[in-house]
Amino acid sequence: MWWFLYGLLIGAGGMRLLMWDRQGGTEVAWYAWPLGACALALFALAGQNFVASYKEMETRAAWMGLIFIGVPGALIAAAVAILFLRAG
Repeated sequence: MWWFLYGLLIGAGGMRLLMWDRQGGTEVAWYAWPLGACALALFALAGQNFVASYKEMETRAAWMGLIFIGVPGALIAAAVAILFLRAG
């Protein structure tokens, strides 16, 4: 159920972002979209790794995975947010 809700949320947010980009006449760099997809994939992987490792009582592995996968995802997401804010 979690992945279904996650997919709905990501789809709705992505559609809203795409509509904002098309209606406003803004010019977002082409590489912002693949970078955004990469950030979302890293967040999904970090979240899934954290939950699975924590359920298996591997708390250190859970937190290390969250750091090593989630921090690059956050950095990429911040870069994408800056690209979108500069465009609009």
